[in-house]
Amino acid sequence: MGEAGLRSAIPRPRGTVNEKERAAEITWPATPPRATSSFSVARPIPAIVPVINTFHEGAVAGCFRVIPILTTAPMPEHQKSISVAVDARYIRERPSGIGVYVQALVDRLPTSAPLDRFLFWAHRLAPRPLSHASNTSDVIVRPGPSSPLTLFWPRRYASFSDVDVFHSPHNVLPRKIPCASVVTIHDVMSIEHPGLHLPRIERAFKSKYYQQAVWRALSDATCLITPTKATADRICALAPDAAKRVSVIWEAPDTCFEPPNDLETARKEMARLIGDESPYLLLVGVNIPTKRHDLAIAAFARTVPRPWRLVLLQSRRSRDELVRLASRLQVADRLVWLEAVSRENVVKLIQCAGALVQPSNYEGFGLPVVEAMASGCPVVASDIPAFREITGGAALLVPPDNVDRLATALRDLVKSPELRRSLSEQGLSRSRDFSWDQCTRETLDVYHDAASRKR
Repeated sequence: MGEAGLRSAIPRPRGTVNEKERAAEITWPATPPRATSSFSVARPIPAIVPVINTFHEGAVAGCFRVIPILTTAPMPEHQKSISVAVDARYIRERPSGIGVYVQALVDRLPTSAPLDRFLFWAHRLAPRPLSHASNTSDVIVRPGPSSPLTLFWPRRYASFSDVDVFHSPHNVLPRKIPCASVVTIHDVMSIEHPGLHLPRIERAFKSKYYQQAVWRALSDATCLITPTKATADRICALAPDAAKRVSVIWEAPDTCFEPPNDLETARKEMARLIGDESPYLLLVGVNIPTKRHDLAIAAFARTVPRPWRLVLLQSRRSRDELVRLASRLQVADRLVWLEAVSRENVVKLIQCAGALVQPSNYEGFGLPVVEAMASGCPVVASDIPAFREITGGAALLVPPDNVDRLATALRDLVKSPELRRSLSEQGLSRSRDFSWDQCTRETLDVYHDAASRKR
């Protein structure tokens, strides 16, 4: 296909997130990897404490402080035990990204706080019990986690007797919670870009109540947790009164995401799964407008030569439009579609990929990015605030919605083993700043803070 035909086949960006104009250049990582520290965000700042703005210029600079964690010593135990109810309904037979976050907390909270008690709201399809720890119990809450039933009438479906803190880990706050509340706000897309938030049919239904439940969280929750300072900036811009209640707590890759012990054996296994021994780039996640999977296919078609392939790990129902695009760009035979892949094979697909491609124009965190870095997989991603924060200079970042720059980055990557090796090493170094154990300890701090505020 000629250059003119290729350009005409590339879809126009849909739902582009408006940001300040950026220099149209690829952001190359520093060499060697720069040393970094892990950061967390403290709750209210005394007037005498100077505020520092570490990562980037936010919408509301200085509404919280960033504290480098310079020691791995355990945090002191909380003197007063509490009872916490955690909505764990995102844990089910095939959990989503939020499900991974909730599962990490459920696995660690009971042992990290043996004097506290935890009640987990369980999805009807989840394996039970959710935890075997002696200080836990669970109860099936039949409506789904975003159902209006539990958002409007939570006490009809679960008891709040003797509960000190309720944690909603998925953006929304039910009405009339009778205790202290903690809400994890992963992003505020439903408020800032409601047209991009959900597939069309689901959006039409949820628009009548979901956004309202997010606003309720921003205004009424005792404490808020968010996975990046980038998202905290947006929260502060939308709801300045929330600044004193926001804590930034990074999420993390599971321990299974690590470089392979035997790369050649892993590559042979993935060749059998994919049906080809050719090198490949990897694209993961559901095909929604903000993920810009169409942009990745267009950039791949433009500059990535054979024998490289593009593997898409996503459900079949989301890919029809992408299949048509690949046909128009004459690369359909070089794309591989995988779904219902085991967790073990997901890890190996990432370990063996030439790079993870993440061209999103809006993200609150980006768990696949840190999972790739922890696996030694190079990352090519959009230069958006959340990705700048979590990659810390250890990835190729390109302006969002810019097919030319993404195509250039992919071309340079596949042609240079040295570049891929450098990105792999830098990503591994950066990934060590993320820890589910640290996330759990900081979350427990928020629970106790919320309980003390409610007393």
